[in-house]
Amino acid sequence: MYYLKILFCIFLLILTSCSSNIQNNGLTEIKLNKINVNIGKTKKKDLISQYGPPFFESVFNENVIYYVSHKTSYEILDEFKTEKLYVYEITFNEKNIVSNFKKYSKKNAFNISVSDKASKD
Repeated sequence: MYYLKILFCIFLLILTSCSSNIQNNGLTEIKLNKINVNIGKTKKKDLISQYGPPFFESVFNENVIYYVSHKTSYEILDEFKTEKLYVYEITFNEKNIVSNFKKYSKKNAFNISVSDKASKD
């Protein structure tokens, strides 16, 4: 009976280590899709009060914030795989009113430009 318990524990450990784990970061996809932005009308404080603080703000331009929904999966001893990625880039004018709004997905997320300044070589 003792060996049966040990064998069962080892079998259970093997089964759980092979299962895939899901990790969600940022807003849920449902909440992110509900973000309602009207260019020229929506204020920064309204977005923050309704959806919480942004996932991150641009270091190079304080008038740009990003809301993100990122879903990854991984298995033990394996690399993380991005299942879904959505990024909403919201730009504000000097009065903190939305002046531009862009949506990115996993396919075009590499097109995000965090700085509009060219580097000097």
